Amino acid sequence: METFQTTKKVFKKAFNEILNEQNNYAIDEAALPAYAHKNFFIDYLFWKRVEVAFDLAEKNESKKKVLDFGFGSGVLSYLLAKNGYDVTSCDIELSPFRLVQKKIAFPPNISFLEGDIFEKDLPENSFDIIFALDVLEHIENLTDYIELFKKLLKPNGVIVVSGPTENFLYKLGRQFAGERFSGDYHVTNIAHIKQEFSDRLLVKTEKKLIFPFVLFEIFTANKV
Repeated sequence: METFQTTKKVFKKAFNEILNEQNNYAIDEAALPAYAHKNFFIDYLFWKRVEVAFDLAEKNESKKKVLDFGFGSGVLSYLLAKNGYDVTSCDIELSPFRLVQKKIAFPPNISFLEGDIFEKDLPENSFDIIFALDVLEHIENLTDYIELFKKLLKPNGVIVVSGPTENFLYKLGRQFAGERFSGDYHVTNIAHIKQEFSDRLLVKTEKKLIFPFVLFEIFTANKV
């Protein structure tokens, strides 16, 4: 068993070491600069989403088979695996994660998949929880992914989604954070993502991260 705070400490140390050694676009895409940021507010925003997601998993003690879609640096996957979850972690590009893997020993109960999830042979009705944290705002064909998640999810399963609002204050905050936080590659926002899920699943807002306006939102989606 491992606490959220212990995991945060381990990963922040590893992220800072990596950022001191190299600097490239793939590292930025995996949000390492954000998770390692020295500003208290930025630190809170990024790590709080992981904490909320983990707490939602822990509320469903019987739900132990997990898909971490777009897992990035592997923080949530690591925390879940350390607490007994059977984790499948999928991302289109694993080169940033491999840097983290050199610093941190990941538990054996994680299966890592690289590439397009549509090309993976994942059985239907196989996951209790699907996490998609801060990844769906990058995707244009969102409905295809929602339909895939529905197929992969068990009848009583849940999807946990987080993403940015892309409002004025959020964009201003990106500029304050620095050039590595441009976000120009975002094609949508959490409001649109939430509506797309609401058209197909039962959606519940779980957490809004506010300062003083909503910057990020976390919601869950269940099969109707």
